[in-house]
Amino acid sequence: MKKLALVLILFVCFSTVGLAPSLFAEMDLTSFPSCMDENSWILNFGLGLGGIEHLSYSNAIWVPPLRLSFDRNAALGDNGLPFFFGGLVTYSGKGYRNHQVYENWRWTSKNVYYSTIGMGFRCGYHFNWGVDMLDTYAVSTAGWAIHTGDRDVFVGNKVGHPVFGVQIGARWFLNDLFGFWAETGWNGLSWFDLGISLKF
Repeated sequence: MKKLALVLILFVCFSTVGLAPSLFAEMDLTSFPSCMDENSWILNFGLGLGGIEHLSYSNAIWVPPLRLSFDRNAALGDNGLPFFFGGLVTYSGKGYRNHQVYENWRWTSKNVYYSTIGMGFRCGYHFNWGVDMLDTYAVSTAGWAIHTGDRDVFVGNKVGHPVFGVQIGARWFLNDLFGFWAETGWNGLSWFDLGISLKF
C-alpha cells in the first residue's frame, strides 16, 4: 500500500511539473478556488484503500476504512487567506474466522474481530490553480483512535492511540453541490482515500 501511495504522489508531481507553465500563470495562493468561498461547508464521505493486504488470507474478516469528514472554509488574516477547519470520523475493522486463541489455559478456535473508530480535527489550506470547479488542498489531522472487540488478540491496547496525519487532496465538482474527492497521505487508517463531496 505504501508503494501505491508513492506511485500516486510521483504521478502527481510529474504531472504538475509538465503542466507547470500554464498552472503557475493562473495560480493564486491567497484566494479561494472558483468553486469555493469563505462561507462554504463541504461534507465528504468515502473509503480508504489501506489494509487491502488483509484480503490475502482466506479466513479474513475485513471492513475497509470508512470515513466521514466535514470542512468549513474560513478566510483568515488581512488578506483573507483560504483556510478551512473541520472534523472527521473513521471506522475500520478486521479479524479472522476460526482463529487460534489461547484462552482458559488451552488453545481454542474461534472467530475474532476488532474495530477501530477514529475521531479528529482537520485544518487545511486551499490552493487556487485557476481551474474551474477544481479545489486542491493540503490538510493536517489530529485525533484519537479507540479499539473495540477482541482488541487484546490484535493490539493489546485498551485505551487506543493518538492519530496524526498530513494529506494532500483534490476535489472536482460537477456542479455547485456535488463532486468527487481523493486524498493521499497518512490519516491514521489508510494511505489513500476517495469518495464524494457535497458543498453547501
